[in-house]
Amino acid sequence: MALFGVGRRAAHGKEAVPGPGLVQPRRSLDGWTLEGTPLADRFEPEELRELGTLLHGVGAEMRTAWTYERAADLLERAGERPQALAVVEVWFALPEEVRRASPAATRALGRRRQRLRGRLGGPPAPTAAIPAQGRAVPPPVVMPAKPASPPPVAGEVRTGQATRQ
Repeated sequence: MALFGVGRRAAHGKEAVPGPGLVQPRRSLDGWTLEGTPLADRFEPEELRELGTLLHGVGAEMRTAWTYERAADLLERAGERPQALAVVEVWFALPEEVRRASPAATRALGRRRQRLRGRLGGPPAPTAAIPAQGRAVPPPVVMPAKPASPPPVAGEVRTGQATRQ
């Protein structure tokens, strides 16, 4: 089960938050189907077929971010927010190197995760934990001011670093 906090493997002093169970498609002659599940009535046949394949990929923990993004998008648009959140939680339960390989998708899925948690009434993930390029955002670095160079003396010509007279 994924912990709150995007991009972290462990949050010390915090428990795992249980999420809704992910609906698993069953094997059929034509591939994977969601027939007989609560999701079957919410989608058109073509979307249901695509969603069945996507949810099979999520259940098999595929390492392609697009699978999770597309499945969460289809579920959220159909009003199945708990299932969309379950899909996103599976992405954040994958090893860190998988999430680090897709930083833009991880950030997008992290924002979706916060939005879904907010709409479902769950506590939002801390914003400081959202990774920037796969890592936590470092504090800003203050650059020291350069010492001012002396003004040129009349008759001098400055070129680059050297001064000629």
